Amino acid sequence: MENKILLVHEVSAMLRVSESTINRWTAESRRGENTFPLPVSVKRGKRRWTLESIEVFINSLYVKPQRPPRQQRRNAKAFQERQSAADRALNRYRTKEEAQS
Repeated sequence: MENKILLVHEVSAMLRVSESTINRWTAESRRGENTFPLPVSVKRGKRRWTLESIEVFINSLYVKPQRPPRQQRRNAKAFQERQSAADRALNRYRTKEEAQS
């Protein structure tokens, strides 16, 4: 499998952003503020990106966090409500006990 080399205008078209945005993201990546892939130096002053590194970057943007199914979330909320009601009842009982002492 051959890894394709992309120019800055190809990367910007692929990501649907301007070339100046690509330049800004690259500068931020060099400072450690961004996860955009750094370019490969072909010649002095010539920057290129590998297709694989851009695809990895795109996939990292669209990873959705895992969420439990709807029923489990509802049960978890009900459990928290029951637990907080039990805690409130326990606190009322403790305050009555302290008042009697």
